[in-house]
Amino acid sequence: MVAIISGLLGTVIGAFTGGFVAASQCDGGLECLGVAVVGVVLGAIFMESAVMSLSVHKANQRRGNLYATFIITFFFAVPIPFTMALGAAAIHAVPLFLLQVWVCVKVQLASGPRKAAQRKR
Repeated sequence: MVAIISGLLGTVIGAFTGGFVAASQCDGGLECLGVAVVGVVLGAIFMESAVMSLSVHKANQRRGNLYATFIITFFFAVPIPFTMALGAAAIHAVPLFLLQVWVCVKVQLASGPRKAAQRKR
């Protein structure tokens, strides 16, 4: 639920940011709409990646590298909206999202402290 709310919040913030950038770049009209759409998409991607990284970091009891997890999670999230824009190929966004979740968890676990191996007696 937190991820959904944060994604929506990121979309709204991205829309306003894209609108301000569009307003500074051109005089108005529909040609400026593309910049606002890019702002919406990037805001949603950024917030979804941030919330996913924070959730996994908290579930891992804050033992992994949060920044590395966020960067890699963001990297895997970027193709998702482009895949969804393809129409019939939008079903491929689901495996991309699952890959993003898997990579997020793996990076968080791999960057945490290691336990010492126990010797057999």
